[in-house]
Amino acid sequence: KLYPGFTPEFAQAMAKLCAKADVVVPNLTEAAFMLNEPCRLKDYDEDYIKSTLKKLTALGAKCAVLTGVSFEPGKVGFMGYDSVKDEFFSYYHELVDTVFHGTGDVFASTAVGALMRGKDLGEALKIAADYTVDCIMKTIADPDHETYGVEFEKAIPGLLKVLGDC
Repeated sequence: KLYPGFTPEFAQAMAKLCAKADVVVPNLTEAAFMLNEPCRLKDYDEDYIKSTLKKLTALGAKCAVLTGVSFEPGKVGFMGYDSVKDEFFSYYHELVDTVFHGTGDVFASTAVGALMRGKDLGEALKIAADYTVDCIMKTIADPDHETYGVEFEKAIPGLLKVLGDC
């Protein structure tokens, strides 16, 4: 469902905005709202994900990446589609069975930062996925962690090493 304060009209406006993007990075729920389709969070297969990615690029973006994709128990990651090359790509890691708000923002902003540092899209997305997991793991390791948001600051030194800035 949409977060409080967001409407179906907002989702459609986001779809129009995403049409102007080079890369869009929604999760499955966001993609469903942008495409005005029912949301399938569990009952999907690779064909469904590929079809959704193609529909997202049909909105206008050159590349679409769906986050939170899982085809086997204990694994989660992303699958993307480059409409210019007509190629699919993916990356998966061990599932951390917890939920924190803001991890999509951490993922997207890290991917953009890696792109700005000269990484290609595939590498930038892998860096973003690994950094997001590291943020979650560092948050869980803190016995006093908050349940809202990840402690991304604790993982920044590792991110800088991966980006070659440290």
